[in-house]
Amino acid sequence: MLLAVWSLSAFVLEVPSGAWADLLDRRRLLVASGLVYAGAFATWLAWPGFWGFLLGLVLWSCSDALHSGTWEAYLYEQLAARGETGRYARIKARSESVALLAMAGAIAAAAPLHQLGGYPAVGTASLAVALVHVGVTLRLPRPVRDGAPGPPGPLAAPHPTSPRAVDPPPGPGHPAAATGWASTLRQGLAEARAVGPVRRVLVGYAAVVTLVGFDEYFPLLLADDGATVGRVALVMAGIVLLEAVATGLSDRVAVLTGWRHAALVLLAGVLLASGAGGTGLPGALALGVGYAVASSLYVAGDARLQHAIGGASRARATVTSVAGVAGEVGFMVTLATVGLLTLGLELTPVVVLATLVLMVPAAVAAWHMPAGSPTGADEAGPG
Repeated sequence: MLLAVWSLSAFVLEVPSGAWADLLDRRRLLVASGLVYAGAFATWLAWPGFWGFLLGLVLWSCSDALHSGTWEAYLYEQLAARGETGRYARIKARSESVALLAMAGAIAAAAPLHQLGGYPAVGTASLAVALVHVGVTLRLPRPVRDGAPGPPGPLAAPHPTSPRAVDPPPGPGHPAAATGWASTLRQGLAEARAVGPVRRVLVGYAAVVTLVGFDEYFPLLLADDGATVGRVALVMAGIVLLEAVATGLSDRVAVLTGWRHAALVLLAGVLLASGAGGTGLPGALALGVGYAVASSLYVAGDARLQHAIGGASRARATVTSVAGVAGEVGFMVTLATVGLLTLGLELTPVVVLATLVLMVPAAVAAWHMPAGSPTGADEAGPG
């Protein structure tokens, strides 16, 4: 129930929070996201029961929703103001890789920390790190916008080639803010639906997540192969390291188009299926490499999206949040497919079959996705 509430609240809040990020100061929203995230850990630390964990997970969902779309839009437009959008894919790739390594280190540190001080020690350390995150966010430069949204009307949009610092907008309770939020939300949803390159990226983004989503079953697959709990932990740690390496190279994946991009998706699917049906070290290695390739494709999808949106968009964070929802839909497709098939079949053949089936539409969608670079991206426009 706790995980269901977590997923549902994240799904519901994703796009509306993206619209606020297009209307309000993005740096302040990132700070708010960090504070809400710290509040989740504080809640778990002070109220370690069912309702405390439930509230903490809802706060975590709110934090993720405030951060998702906001950070990508902030980073892209900071680079656009300097004429350096070509660096977006590389910076995003390296930051995702560092985040994975930090997560691996945190997982490794959790066990000895728990032995030293139990649950309070782990909770206090987590809260401290969350507060450090808030402090770092406060040091971010003032946001700039290519086309910051204002009140609806023909004079509201600034020239797309004139990035500017954002003046403090009306607060969320102001009538103009409510009107602007609704207008921005409509514009972002319309852009996601009507702009050809953006729509193709969103479809491909959701399709590749169907492959990334199989990671939920890796421990079960390894256990079915006879791996002990200790070995499963080691293999999963190795998979995280492979993921970090591949994610760090996702800027190179982002420039692939056509059959090369589709072939990489098929390679990820074949490796995942081989690993799921394989045994011993070769099977685990295939599983890890396949997942690493799929993760790199997933991270590269964000670079493709930011360049497909174009510099004149006034709803960048909203459209990016739509991508988050598309990813959640892809993940649910994987869970539903495996869940239904396992009603009559064993898990291992189900994962093999589902991977081989889902990689085909993912490859087709990848063939039609634009490149994640300023020179390779399609011109954004209806189509």
